[in-house]
Amino acid sequence: MPGGGERVLLAAGAFRVAPLQGEMTLSFLGRVADEYGLAVRSLLSAVTEVAGQQNVDGVLRADSEVFLNAAARERVSGLCRVRQEDLRRALPAWEQEEPQGRYGEGPAARLHAGVETVGAWGPACPGCVAARTGRPVSARAYLAAHQRVCPRHRYWLMAVPDSGGRVVRLSECPEVVRAQADHRLLLRRSPAGGEAFEVAEAVTAWWWTQDWSEEQAWPARLRATAPDDEEPGLWRVLGRRLVTYPETVTVAEVLADEAVQRRIAAEARGQLPFLLADVAGLVGELASHLGRPWLTDRLASCTYGPLFTWAYQCSKISGRSGQSGQPLLWTVHSGHRPRLVADELAAYRQQTAHGDTADAPAPKRRRGHSHQADEAFEAGLAHAQAYAAVHGHLATRADTFQDGFALGQWMSNQRMHGLDMPVWRGAALRALDPWWNTPWPTLWQRTYHQARRHVEEHGLLDARAGFPGTSIGLGEWLYLQCSRYPDLHPEQQRLLTRLGIDAAAARAARPRRRNLRAGEQEALAHARAWAAEHGSLAGVGTGTVHEGYPLGRWLAGRRSQMGRGVLSGDRAEALARIDPWWRPPWHLCWQRSYEHARRQLQAAGGGELATCFPRMDKAAREWLLIQQRQYDSLGAAQQDLLAELGLRLEAAVTETPADMASASVARARAPRPGDRSIRPDTAATALGQRHRLQGHDGREDGEVAPEHLPVFAALGLLGVRRSRLGQRPDQRARFERALVHARAWAATHGHLAVPREVQLDGFALGMWLFGQRNRAKQRARQGEPPSPHLQELAALDPWWNPPWNLHWQRNYYRARDYMHAVRRTDAAGGLPVRKDALGKWVRRQCTLYGTLHPDQQRLLCAIGITAEAARARLGPRGRT
Repeated sequence: MPGGGERVLLAAGAFRVAPLQGEMTLSFLGRVADEYGLAVRSLLSAVTEVAGQQNVDGVLRADSEVFLNAAARERVSGLCRVRQEDLRRALPAWEQEEPQGRYGEGPAARLHAGVETVGAWGPACPGCVAARTGRPVSARAYLAAHQRVCPRHRYWLMAVPDSGGRVVRLSECPEVVRAQADHRLLLRRSPAGGEAFEVAEAVTAWWWTQDWSEEQAWPARLRATAPDDEEPGLWRVLGRRLVTYPETVTVAEVLADEAVQRRIAAEARGQLPFLLADVAGLVGELASHLGRPWLTDRLASCTYGPLFTWAYQCSKISGRSGQSGQPLLWTVHSGHRPRLVADELAAYRQQTAHGDTADAPAPKRRRGHSHQADEAFEAGLAHAQAYAAVHGHLATRADTFQDGFALGQWMSNQRMHGLDMPVWRGAALRALDPWWNTPWPTLWQRTYHQARRHVEEHGLLDARAGFPGTSIGLGEWLYLQCSRYPDLHPEQQRLLTRLGIDAAAARAARPRRRNLRAGEQEALAHARAWAAEHGSLAGVGTGTVHEGYPLGRWLAGRRSQMGRGVLSGDRAEALARIDPWWRPPWHLCWQRSYEHARRQLQAAGGGELATCFPRMDKAAREWLLIQQRQYDSLGAAQQDLLAELGLRLEAAVTETPADMASASVARARAPRPGDRSIRPDTAATALGQRHRLQGHDGREDGEVAPEHLPVFAALGLLGVRRSRLGQRPDQRARFERALVHARAWAATHGHLAVPREVQLDGFALGMWLFGQRNRAKQRARQGEPPSPHLQELAALDPWWNPPWNLHWQRNYYRARDYMHAVRRTDAAGGLPVRKDALGKWVRRQCTLYGTLHPDQQRLLCAIGITAEAARARLGPRGRT
């Protein structure tokens, strides 16, 4: 704290001290303090003193900056006898922040240090400061990237953390002085010059870390600028920006050149680069301007780093209009930014003090990076290494697991961030698989590796002979690559060359031939074997594989073709001979449940249903109860199938399978009092659950199954009844509004077979009806009764929710409307004579008439397509 004499001197303002242009505020206050013979800390205390207390916050360091509030700035202005307007123009940080005092109102100051809060700075040129002040004094100023060189005195103004900086003579490095002139010219000519310099600085900083024996200019420049008493290792850390500055400016000039960017876009030909060799023009331009021809070979195989990221983004935005992609082009990701000098100095000093010993402290966290993220990457890399050792690549599927680790998802995340990941991570992954991150789909790469393994086992592929020896799928994929060969990525073409497929072989390639008839017979043989083993084809799902053959995928395709009416009659008949209900007109889940119940009945002895019912499993019993309750809503064919099990109309009306098993259930032992195996809360919950309610099939609402009677009697829950399932009251108003649109559509078109994408007066009628159909079908599958409010939709269109495909229903209405409107028939069977899509649909119905749902047949009869008319249409040989 200054004494009374110092306070009088400060108040008098005896000396006038002018600021330097761009000077740091703390440097200016230091020069003011020198004029008064004070330390800068004492000057700050005097400027911020309020009632004997100093409002100064922070730690004073050699590279700190100070921010003053308005009251403190007023005092400094009077102290140095310079107007605040002049101080604001000269000092960039003069009004940057308004710190709050620790002791209430009044002048306040806050000291900051570090790159997070203090801008780029450096020592002011000593010669320029002496010429301005009349004596040699030290000062610090804010220096941009193009202000690091004093061209008059040939000094490099170097910022060094925890110091006032250093001034380096450039008498032996005139290229550094010329580089700053080129840098300033670049900023004047190119609007992207500043961003280009940041990218170029990241590029040269990455080159600085490479051990390139061909590089001779940088070591010579490093030796020429090093002070005599400086440690070489420390100077290599401090002198990086100085040594690489000329090359950084040259790289920035190349990147900012719009002609170079257009050349990259032309070389890409719509493809994204896989490595820098794909944009040879950029690499050649850099090597030429830098005078380093060897750089072409060094950079050609690069697939990561800031330069590759820039070239990738340049190729990506080549097709965009305007400046939409410019922010991506000039973005320098944190993983590519040069390491700050403060961090490098800390790492160097720690390594110098402790070396690589075990007792060395943990390295300081690099700004913008996380030790935890690095450790997580190392863990994933270990699993990737194990996977690559077995498979030889990293083209994993998204659901791949390696020793319980989700490697597929981890690799997807690495590919997503492949451009912005640190260089060392990209190098580690590339060491495992050079094609771990490709601009083409990973599926292509996986299939390529299959072909590569085939070549390793059987030799090069013969494209001219149709790829003999390969599987059908692989052969078709290879032929597809040959047909698209000119449009493939250059790297994809190089990969195919390793398999024996070059441009000439691709032009002469023949498709992979397969005997369709033999393939069909093979599939039918597997279908017969499956049906012989399981009794039907109902259990064949999409993923079913029988003895290595994808039977489920093949049968799903045939079912889809049958539903669309494009399956030939011969193929449909061949499948019908194996299983008449291989593609039933009702839901396939019903058929699978029926087959399960049939097998259970056979396993229980194959006798009467009343006798075998208690010995069947729970799923079969519950399903039979559901069919008993919904017997009247089933189709005639479904009722016939149930009759084969012993569940007939008269039985369904007069008795239930539960009644058949009542004698056996009555002998069940009731729980003893105090039996803890049945808890009231468990039984009550079971009563309220949906699957328990579905177990009441064949009984009145809320009636308890016989096997549960002793339990619920002991709990006093026999009087509990569930409410009738129906529409929620709060949804009724919404349903009424939707029903208005449905009535309007039905009044215009005569049906409710509305496509899903249809909107009527802004209302998504198609999606609403789609949801209503789904809910109705879900209730039917769960054995619940139909919702009463859906009867209003049935009143508008009885077939608003048919058991067959809605596309069939819409075609039916088109045929109905056509016949009613045109009434033009042929002489064969009274059917429309048209060769468009509608006529083709009518012919398909005639072909498949015998396999249609009985209700479909009745609908067709209503418009004149009867069985006789269909046969007449097909003719004596069964063809239209």
